[in-house]
This record gives sequence, C-alpha cells and structure tokens, in this order.
Amino acid sequence: MLKAVSNSAALPNTWRDTPFRYGLVSRSFHWLTALLVLTQFFVVAMWRVLGETSVTLMLSRLAPHGAIGLLLMVITLGRLLWWYSQRHQRPQPPKTLRGQLARIVHGTFYALLMLIASLGLIRHYAGGWPLKAYGWELIPGAENDIPALMLPADLLHSPLSWLLLLLVAGHIVMAIIGGRSRKNF
Repeated sequence: MLKAVSNSAALPNTWRDTPFRYGLVSRSFHWLTALLVLTQFFVVAMWRVLGETSVTLMLSRLAPHGAIGLLLMVITLGRLLWWYSQRHQRPQPPKTLRGQLARIVHGTFYALLMLIASLGLIRHYAGGWPLKAYGWELIPGAENDIPALMLPADLLHSPLSWLLLLLVAGHIVMAIIGGRSRKNF
C-alpha cells in the first residue's frame, strides 16, 4: 500500500508543465490562441474577398473582430502569468541557434499579440466606436474622435497583424520539420 501511494505521488501532474512536456494548461492556452488568431484572419480574409455580404456579416456577428482581439489580449496576459509560474519546470529550447530563434519568435508572438490587440482597442476608442460583442458594450468609445491616437493605430495594426500571420506560418513549418526530425532519432 505504501509503495502504491509513493508511486502515485511521483506521477506528474498533467495540468502543470514538466521539463519533458507542456502541461494541459499551457497546451490549452496555445491551441485557444491559435484558434482565435486563425479565426481573426479567416474573417478578415472573407471580408477582403467577398466584401459586405450576408456571409461576412454573419461571420462578424459570430466572431466580432474587436471582441476576439480583446479576448486574445486577456488570454495572452493569462499565458504570460502561467509561463512565469511554470518557467522553471517547462521544456527549455536547446542552446543552439534554432533554440534561440525559437525563444525570440515566441517572445515576438507575445509582444505582437499584446501590441496588435492594444492598437485595435485604441483605434476603436479613438474613433468614437464602442466595442460591442453579443449585444454588450465592453468598452465605450470616446465622445469625440482622437486623431492623435487613431493615426498610429491605423498605421500599425494591420501591418503588425500580417507580420504575426507570417510568423505563425513559419512556426507551423518549423513545428512540422521539428516533429519529423524527432521521429528520425
């Protein structure tokens, strides 16, 4: 009986990260972020391809761009807090050039997710538009337009978003290549 208790106590907690594997919380944050980012790009791409149609209006009601952006900001803050709490036990990238690039790209992901969402919120507020989702006003708009805030937000929100998409594509390619190389060993 004592042996069974000590063995069960030694089992890794699947919620937390270990040096060998990301835990359930980290993986959930990762895939939720991926789903929301890809949803944002899908809806924007549909608007660019189709213009204003019943399909794009429905997509915008199901996945309001501003509300999803705000949710991404909140999730990214949660990811950062979780990363900080797990930083000593999570898998570490190898101390190679590839590992250092992975660290830099992941840091860039966090920075871009926060910056893009912040710029979107600033643009919404400064344009006088309240941020609404599913009939709820999440953030009020300014009483008057604020051009000094609108200009940088307008200039940077979209290009940084496309940079994020480019990095996501590279991340996917590297994950596939990394998965194949691990299978060969």
